[in-house]
Amino acid sequence: MELLNWILAHLGVTPVTLADVSEFLRRYGYGILFLGTLFEGEAVVIIAGALAHTGILSWPGVILAAWAGSTLNDQILYLLGYRYGTRLVGWLPRFLRRHVERAEALIRRFGDWITVLFRFIYGTRTITPILLGVHRYHPRRYFWVNLVAALLWSVLISAAGYLLAASLPVILRELRYVQILFLVLLLMGAAYFLWRQWRRRRQ
Repeated sequence: MELLNWILAHLGVTPVTLADVSEFLRRYGYGILFLGTLFEGEAVVIIAGALAHTGILSWPGVILAAWAGSTLNDQILYLLGYRYGTRLVGWLPRFLRRHVERAEALIRRFGDWITVLFRFIYGTRTITPILLGVHRYHPRRYFWVNLVAALLWSVLISAAGYLLAASLPVILRELRYVQILFLVLLLMGAAYFLWRQWRRRRQ
């Protein structure tokens, strides 16, 4: 934080305090989390879960925002697959098309259970709801199962972040160290995102 404030001071910008960061996250954290679950998912929910442990966010609020974003994202992908069928698969980026065969195999193997499991399987989270739509999985059934599955995912992933923060009592004992935890988790999330992008290019 000191380095950041030193840079801001030289740019003529008011230094950022921990209170500023905390207030920003309290005000906009749930919205950021909602948008994050529309694109990336796990990393932002883990960070939000850790922030819930610090008291900056509430854990029920984190679950609700993650649940809403995840539900909406997967419902839209399913409806796109249902509407456009196999044509949509052909329009997908190459790094997603590479996962089609794997997702198809999982759908055949697990049936209804795949609507719950795909969120926890790397490489299938985006393509699976599209394929379920392509295969005309029953719309009403998908709607209700998607609600339950997204809630389960939100609880488990945010709990992982919450427990991660809880396992660091020495750091969290002093409020001034919360900024360190936040920056570390942010860097971890960025590193995870870059690693996934690197793996997609390699594939």
